[in-house]
Amino acid sequence: MNFPEDNYHELLRQFEEGNRDGERISPLRFIGGLTIEPPQEFILEVIAVDIELTLTRGEKPSSQKILSDFPYLADQIPELISEIVETFVAKFCPVRNILGDVRSTIEYEIENEIDRGGMGVVYEATQKTIGRKVALKVLFLARLDIFEEAKRVAILNHRNICRIYDAGKIGDFPFMSMQLVRGESLRNRIRFNRPSILESISIVMQIADGLAAAHRSNLVHFDVKPQNIVVSNDGHAWLMDFGLAKKKSELSLESYRLQPASPAYSAPEQLSLQYGERGIRCDIYSLGMVLYELLTGRRAYDGDLSQVINQLKFDPPRRPTDYDSTISPKLEAICLKAIEKQPGNRFASIAELRDQLRAFAIANGIDVY
Repeated sequence: MNFPEDNYHELLRQFEEGNRDGERISPLRFIGGLTIEPPQEFILEVIAVDIELTLTRGEKPSSQKILSDFPYLADQIPELISEIVETFVAKFCPVRNILGDVRSTIEYEIENEIDRGGMGVVYEATQKTIGRKVALKVLFLARLDIFEEAKRVAILNHRNICRIYDAGKIGDFPFMSMQLVRGESLRNRIRFNRPSILESISIVMQIADGLAAAHRSNLVHFDVKPQNIVVSNDGHAWLMDFGLAKKKSELSLESYRLQPASPAYSAPEQLSLQYGERGIRCDIYSLGMVLYELLTGRRAYDGDLSQVINQLKFDPPRRPTDYDSTISPKLEAICLKAIEKQPGNRFASIAELRDQLRAFAIANGIDVY
C-alpha cells in the first residue's frame, strides 16, 4: 500500500505539535502506532524532528537509543544526528533568543561572539560590578555538569590554566564566566602555521606546568588536545576545557566509565581497560601526542574509536624522525616515552616530562619558558 502524500506532512505536523505540547511521544511509539507501513524517508523525517526538539529542550539526543529503536537505519542515523546538531549549533543564538536586543543580564554586558562549537557559544562580555572583561561560555545543552566543572577548576590558580570566575544560567541555558584569553587554538596553529621546534617545546612545557598544578590538586584533565590549548601571539599557552576532568578519588574502575572524547589523543587505558587503570599518566600520553603532532605535523594514530583501537593493537607509532630527519633523537626519545602504550612505561609524572624537555632545551642552548 502506498503511503499517501497528504498524510506525510499532516502526520509529521501532528508528531511535532504533540511533542511541543509536552506529550513526549517517541519516534518508535509514533511510527508503531500508524496503520500503514511508512517509507524509510518518512521515518528519518520523524527521527530528525525528534532530534531537533530534543536539542531545543536543551537535552542531548541519545544516538544509542535511536540506533536500538531503528537498527535497520544504522548507516544513516549517525550522519543524520551529526548534520542536525551542526545545523542547530550554527543557528544557536542564546543572547538573541533570551535577551533580544538588550544583550545584557543583571551581571554581564554581552558583546561580540568569539567562537562557537559542538556545545555552545562563547561571547566576550564585561562583568558589570567590577568592569572585568570575561569570556562567557553559554551551552545549548541545559545540563548541570558545567557547575561541577566550574567547582573543580575554580580551585586552580595557574598562569597556564584558563581561570573560571563564575557559573550560572541565562534563561534555561547554563553559562560559565572565564578568563578572557586572546590567542589562537593550537589546532589552527598546527594546521596553518605550525610552530617551530623551539616554540613547540615552549608550548608543551607550559601546558605540562599547568597540568602539574592540576595533578597536585588531585585533578586529571582527560582531554588534552590541540583544540583545548590556546596560544597568544607572544607564545603564552593556556589549557582550556576541564569538562571531562575527574578527581583522582573518582577513578576506580566501578565509578568511572570510559569517556574517550578524542580517540586520537586519548591514552590506551581510556579506550580499553586491558591497558591498565586510568590516572595522571593519561594526561602525559595526551600531551605526548600533542608534542608528536607539533614535531611531525601528523597524528601518531588517527580515525574513529575502532580504528584507533585497532592501530594501538597492531601498529607502533612511527618515529618522528621518519617524517623529519632533523628532529633530535633525544627529543624524539622524550616524545616516544610520553606516548608508550603501557602507562608504567611513560614518565612517572607530568613534571618529569616537563623537566626532560627543559634539560633538552638547556643542553641545546635553547632559551625557552
